Amino acid sequence: MQSLETEQVCLTLKPGSLVLDFLEPRVVLSSAPFNGGLTRARYVLNRTVGMDFCPIDVQEAVLQEVQKVNLPPEQTVCCLTAVDVWKFGEGRAEERGIHATAFVTAGLGNLSAPGLTPISDHEPGTINTIVCIEANLPTAALVEAVQIVTEVKARVLRDHQTREGFDGTGTSTDTVTIVMLDGKTEKYAGAVTPVGRAIARAFETAFREALL
Repeated sequence: MQSLETEQVCLTLKPGSLVLDFLEPRVVLSSAPFNGGLTRARYVLNRTVGMDFCPIDVQEAVLQEVQKVNLPPEQTVCCLTAVDVWKFGEGRAEERGIHATAFVTAGLGNLSAPGLTPISDHEPGTINTIVCIEANLPTAALVEAVQIVTEVKARVLRDHQTREGFDGTGTSTDTVTIVMLDGKTEKYAGAVTPVGRAIARAFETAFREALL
């Protein structure tokens, strides 16, 4: 087990797991399959599962994964990936006193182009992104933060193509999780705001490191 702790985040690596502990419940906006949406959570878990992971009851299966790590399910947002979560990328950035930290795991075996890639069963290959932003933001700005991550991801992937030959912008099972930590109040998180720039720079650094 390995760990890294700052004033507001404790990162712990366990077998098959990357655990972020924010020391108290935080506002989280996430597309994760377990406790996703707009919620409050103390933990975010990025969990490695097998390439054949395809349960009938996803919620029950993910609940079991959370319990294996001894985390309280009601306080945990959980993402899943087939890649080794220990091979994560990390990025940090600061813009005018706004600090952002990003953690990314990246599997590109399932690249897709929305609206072009045909409907199919989910296959292994996921980009999981967790961004911690030290700012007090309204919900709309949290949505902007997800947009920033998505736009930067598409830029980084511009030279990668799907199996059909389309320009890939992500995978069909990507998740984005934004965690709001203590910080000064900001109204917006667009591309030319301090929040947006900090998120973009931190995420790009982490994403490119995860792709190595």
